[in-house]
Amino acid sequence: MTIATSSGFGGLENTPLARIGYYNKIIARGWEKDFLPLITNTEIDERITQCNQVVQFTRQPLVGPWRPYEKNQELVPEQVTPEGFCLRICNAAYKDLKFDKLDIARICERFAPFEESLLDSAWQGLAEEWRCYVLNGMVLETWQRNKGANAGKSCNINLGTINSPRVITGPSFGREVAKLKRTLQEARRWEDGKMVLIVPPAIQELLVESPYANALMMGQCVDCSLLATGQLPGKIIGFDVFVTNSVPAVIDATTQTEAYYIVAAHRDAFAFAGDLIEGELVRPSRYFGIEYQMLAVWGSKAILPDAMAIGYWTV
Repeated sequence: MTIATSSGFGGLENTPLARIGYYNKIIARGWEKDFLPLITNTEIDERITQCNQVVQFTRQPLVGPWRPYEKNQELVPEQVTPEGFCLRICNAAYKDLKFDKLDIARICERFAPFEESLLDSAWQGLAEEWRCYVLNGMVLETWQRNKGANAGKSCNINLGTINSPRVITGPSFGREVAKLKRTLQEARRWEDGKMVLIVPPAIQELLVESPYANALMMGQCVDCSLLATGQLPGKIIGFDVFVTNSVPAVIDATTQTEAYYIVAAHRDAFAFAGDLIEGELVRPSRYFGIEYQMLAVWGSKAILPDAMAIGYWTV
């Protein structure tokens, strides 16, 4: 016999947790608040259902240069078609949550606050995994001419390199960001309103000493959502700026300081797809209780490697 609790649930099997597809609430709750869909191309053509699945993105076509015209010249047409782009979902991680029978009664009495905590905690762990994966991928797959001490069309832009990071101060912050912008402009990948810059909290501190301090304090802030999404209000030299602890960092061998790989990119330059594809309650035979098991899969790939630029900074 099942004894109903004050919440109306007789056990975890009778709560929303047992419903097919309940794990989708974790993605729905966290994804819309996260910055990942704001810095990557996530517009896939089909739903992810399994590991090793191949999903397709659509890459916007680029037309070539205009051709010179002379009198009575025969025209040479250029074929313009949408270009498909595929990536394989080849990463997976699971979460197995154990609930002892002695705790289940208390959980069911307070299922609403328990559910809030479960959804938030499960999302944060997965989101951190995804953020680190995406930012590391962007660093590794950026076009070689858009990073290092010899970046840019004429190889004369110093964005910082291993053993020689750019030392960032409040006054110099704007110039270093401008170098990243110039690099993307020379690659002909700059598009107003679609550029992002991802920095660590250590760089955010320097903004207080920079010429942008007053502008940031004054606003252009719509929902002031820094705590939720990590996005700073307003723009800096045309970039939407996001602050996260997931920025790749190393101890530079020469300076013996922590150096950060700063990503500046077009938001459609890097494709990412991820989802929770499994979730179910399981009653194990080895103890009295229940387990909730979930499986997440994801993958990514650079669509436009030359639409990303990497700064190597220290403070």
